[in-house]
Amino acid sequence: MDEMAVGPAKPDLVACSSCGHLHPTTTRFCDQCGTPQGRLCQECGGVNAHTAKFCSGCGAPLVTKAAPEAAPAAPALNAYTPAYLADKILTTRSALEGERKQVTVLFVDVADSSLLAQRIDVESLHRLMGEVLQLVAEAVHRYEGTVNQYLGDGLMALFGAPFAVEDHPLRAVQAALAIQETIRGYGAQVRRDHGVELRLRVGLNTGSVVVGRIGDDLRMDYTAVGNTTHIAFRMQVLAEPGAILMAEETHRFVEGYVFCESLGPVAIKGQREQVTAYRISGRRRWRSRLEMSAARGLTQFAGRRRELALLHDCLKRVEAGHGQIVGIVGEPGLGKSRLLYEVHASLPEDRFNWLEGHCMAYGRSLPYGPVLDMIRAQFHVEEGDNPLQIQDKLRDGVQRLDPGLEALLPFLEALFALPGADDALRHLDRAHRRQQTLEAVRAVFVAASQKRPVILVCENLHWIDQSSEDLLAFLAGSLSGVPILILTTHRTGYTMRWADKPHYTQIALDGLARSEIEDMLTTLLNAPELPPELLQFIGDKADGNPLFIEEIIQALLERGLLVLDGEHPRLISDAMIEWPATIHDVIQARIDRLDDAVKDTVQLAAIIGRQFELRLLTRVSGRSVNLRRNIVEACIAPAGQHDVSPGQ
Repeated sequence: MDEMAVGPAKPDLVACSSCGHLHPTTTRFCDQCGTPQGRLCQECGGVNAHTAKFCSGCGAPLVTKAAPEAAPAAPALNAYTPAYLADKILTTRSALEGERKQVTVLFVDVADSSLLAQRIDVESLHRLMGEVLQLVAEAVHRYEGTVNQYLGDGLMALFGAPFAVEDHPLRAVQAALAIQETIRGYGAQVRRDHGVELRLRVGLNTGSVVVGRIGDDLRMDYTAVGNTTHIAFRMQVLAEPGAILMAEETHRFVEGYVFCESLGPVAIKGQREQVTAYRISGRRRWRSRLEMSAARGLTQFAGRRRELALLHDCLKRVEAGHGQIVGIVGEPGLGKSRLLYEVHASLPEDRFNWLEGHCMAYGRSLPYGPVLDMIRAQFHVEEGDNPLQIQDKLRDGVQRLDPGLEALLPFLEALFALPGADDALRHLDRAHRRQQTLEAVRAVFVAASQKRPVILVCENLHWIDQSSEDLLAFLAGSLSGVPILILTTHRTGYTMRWADKPHYTQIALDGLARSEIEDMLTTLLNAPELPPELLQFIGDKADGNPLFIEEIIQALLERGLLVLDGEHPRLISDAMIEWPATIHDVIQARIDRLDDAVKDTVQLAAIIGRQFELRLLTRVSGRSVNLRRNIVEACIAPAGQHDVSPGQ
């Protein structure tokens, strides 16, 4: 109250929107009540300084000023939920309630919170817990998870619900690592201020849940199927302070992406059988699913001769000095990455400079993500290099390419957020800095192409961030006379801004033909002859999708429904299988992207079966308007694929 009686605030101070306490304009949280301060980004949910015009986390323009109410002891579930996610959940709640979802559950808990309560006064503890939950929720939302419940000194989050995503186990693990890394930094401040240790315990498990009621405050009740939630919670309880434990189901999906150690089978309260637990210790160098499959041994490459020929024709034009762009388009599992792998493997090592970048589903808020991958490859920047090492490699690499490009170094250093890099560019406004950054990166790739032709590979373009897309569009418009090939992959539905360029070639991948399916199965099962019923079964189930074929064969073998009798595999009659989780996630994510009306039609049609008459669907749904249109829109393999009897 005394502070409120003081005269006008100094120019560099601002009053807290909740309690009125004066603090510097750069403060992110009020140090008296814990309320988030400054400008709240509507794109990523980050909190920025009051004076900021653009978000420091994602670069989006800041158009609103945060003025949240003081955080209660147990925050409302939408307190830290980004606006775009909250709107999406609430506007589609009717389509979400009662759905069964394959998810990864994450539990976070402050270790020894009762001890903290004895060492810190109640107001400071209230503020500390609010800040901890804010930081944890930010990490969850960064990987597109949803906070389901706040639990006093912890929370529960879901990845893959209410909206399905294909890689929810990996997102949850990445979020868990980000949470522990963030709290370790924040814990140093708590140690200085209060003389206590702040450490979290994190538990993870993957399995099925059912979405219950969704309220106006985003409260979502989940009923676990198969003890999914219970096991995740017990993993958190068993974790040591500062540790992350995951159950076997999560480990199956993320093995190879993280460093972890098995703790062996552990007894879980309420479970008849023990559960194998794993302690996660860190990230591995990022590798695609195909890279890890290649390490284990890939199946024989089937088909795609026409596509390979097209790619090699484009490579010849690039070697002749005519820049090219190739876009490989297809649904998940059709072999886009495998086609890239085969092209790369077919090239002599010193013939082309292959620079690869990957777009992540959760990386849209990270500027220049795949571009940085390419620059790292060009200058041999390794995972774990410190800022000085990165700076030296950039400087030496530019000198080797062209000493005349040294003036571009500040722009490259700024991309890597090296200390002091922004100082050299402070005189530039945002538009000029962006344009000169694009020109600097282009100059590096053009200089590299003068040594030998360059192939810039960008996978999963449908997940690309805006800055990287702008750069590719900039490059695509200036390839004349430059030996550079831009080689991309993306799913159906993504619109390429450079598709109208005369030097653009699109390669659309379809499902494998029956003869190609037979070749693939012969290799997979090491059997020269295949029973017709097996070919028919795989043809019906997989619809020519190579990933689905591999996963279904593996599922049949694991369940004993496919017997390998020497060179004569035998399919047990009337074999019924559940879709493997990898396929289930792909299909569910695709269905979740449909409009509500289309999704509702697909769900009704699925109840009837794979084949149905339109008039039967009309009777079941109780309406006839737009049903045919909804079916046509949904029938994009593999999601929502049904056969409608003709002539109805």
